[in-house]
Amino acid sequence: MSSAALSLDRVKLQHRSRCPLLPNRSRGTLKITANARKEANAATGESGNPSFPSKKGSSTPASIIDRRELLAGTIAGGASLAASPTGPALAEPVGSPTFKRCQPANIANTNTFVACCPPKPKRDTIDFKPDTGPMRTRPAAHLVDEDYIQKYNEAYAKMRALPSDDPRSFRQQANVHCVYCNFGYRQEGDPKSTLQIHFNWLFLPWHRWYLYYHEKILGSLINDPTFALPFWNWDNQEGGSYIPEMFRREGTPIFDANRNEANYAPARVDLGYAPGVDPSFGEPTYKTDDQIRQDNISVMYNNVAKVKLRDAFFGAPIRYVKGNNNGADGSLEKAPHTAVHIFGGSPNNPNGEDLGNFYSAGKDPLFYCHHGNVDRMWDVWRSLGNQDFTDADYLNTEFLFFDENQDLVRVKVKDSIDNQTKLKYKYASMPQDKVWINYKPLPLAKTAFAQPKSSIVASLPVKVGAGPLTITVAQPKGSASDELLVLEEMVVGMQNNTNFNVFINLPEANETTTLSCAEYVGSFYNIPHFMPGMTESSTRTTNARFSIKPNVEILGLKDADKLVVTLVPRGKDKEKVFTFKGASIEYA
Repeated sequence: MSSAALSLDRVKLQHRSRCPLLPNRSRGTLKITANARKEANAATGESGNPSFPSKKGSSTPASIIDRRELLAGTIAGGASLAASPTGPALAEPVGSPTFKRCQPANIANTNTFVACCPPKPKRDTIDFKPDTGPMRTRPAAHLVDEDYIQKYNEAYAKMRALPSDDPRSFRQQANVHCVYCNFGYRQEGDPKSTLQIHFNWLFLPWHRWYLYYHEKILGSLINDPTFALPFWNWDNQEGGSYIPEMFRREGTPIFDANRNEANYAPARVDLGYAPGVDPSFGEPTYKTDDQIRQDNISVMYNNVAKVKLRDAFFGAPIRYVKGNNNGADGSLEKAPHTAVHIFGGSPNNPNGEDLGNFYSAGKDPLFYCHHGNVDRMWDVWRSLGNQDFTDADYLNTEFLFFDENQDLVRVKVKDSIDNQTKLKYKYASMPQDKVWINYKPLPLAKTAFAQPKSSIVASLPVKVGAGPLTITVAQPKGSASDELLVLEEMVVGMQNNTNFNVFINLPEANETTTLSCAEYVGSFYNIPHFMPGMTESSTRTTNARFSIKPNVEILGLKDADKLVVTLVPRGKDKEKVFTFKGASIEYA
């Protein structure tokens, strides 16, 4: 995807005197000072580099901008026609992890470290060979019987009983996620390059391999080659959208005390969950059960069913580069994936442990059940006529996993794509998928183009925090399989629970606004994550992308020369500022 030349001429800041969804507030004039944005990145040049300020001359955090709207005039101009990321490789695949250079993972800005590096392999590394065992069918967790639950608990009991230095043990299995996801590994060939499998196109295939070997180990421990992991069917609003009952049984091997028990049934899982909005801890809640149910269907539609572009769904390409490069999150990873992680993690723990943080998520057996459904979404997305990447750098990226025989196996992304033929597993059919796949969102109100009323001039970068923010983005004429809204060079704190919802043609949107409407186009989540050397000021830079073509058509805005876009920060960290340097519309 190649972007047309983009520039930002000016930014206008608007204060609204009245809002139907918020009480009236007095507002003063506010001016933003910052540097003008540079030209927009090409699609394959999205940056995810964590930024660590130097000890001397580091900038102080940006001040918070309270409840306001910001109107960005002429943010983007001209159609953005894309060169497919599946074209010729631009570099080498990301380097495979180097065990010899594994380092303890940093879990907080207090220089607290956790040892999650793997044990030394007993034998030479072997290459993956296609599975020749029987086909395994992964069941929906809320539909399994007591015989399955007994077998499932037996497998985890035996995994927990293994010596802690056995790579098949539950401790070491949990460490796999910790070390890959908290920058514990260096890349082969360059000791300065760390490895992170979130926020890029490796998110889905890496987790597929992780679950594959976890499942094979559990099956071998109970001598059952047909054993298959269950999946938490949180997209099914008729029965699956609760933390499965078998995980709530105290004293069993699949129970974890580090969960938010206030979110056990009858609390329905909220696929648009905002961290810190929890009535059980004296915090405000805005949603009825029926609104959560309706919002969940909309989240599934907007972040899975309607997304056509590969790097919008999977995440942006990441290639072998010096330093740290995390690409950009895919729609599935942002929501519902990350929202469910936060929903399950304990708010009593400093970093949302267990499920709510990268380093600890694998300590909860519910993690593997949750990611079973994340992995299933890959299959569902393809069933809608969408295609996988064919880029050689993607297909040839390598990972290392211990198998059920304690052998260290070298795997490639390309061998994970056909899960039924090469990995010998499939998912039970779920007719309820049709509810969100065929969802047709309706506008909240059939009104003309939403036009902000007043504004003052300000400059870039745009600072977001504490309240809704509205921008206008030029919509050049174009037609393609998808239309994308892109927030360019967005800088978020690595330790912040940054979360916001995105609406078009609804400048009055706020935290109470339902997601079950045509104006809602998607959500962004940043789960706190840590690495050695980071500080409270450490950031990552990404391009946030949202599929909007169906929404634009439903709202009758296809021929509009600009779109009104509103960002609504939510949750406990909503007052912590993040910035972006521009916004644009891309066609692909």
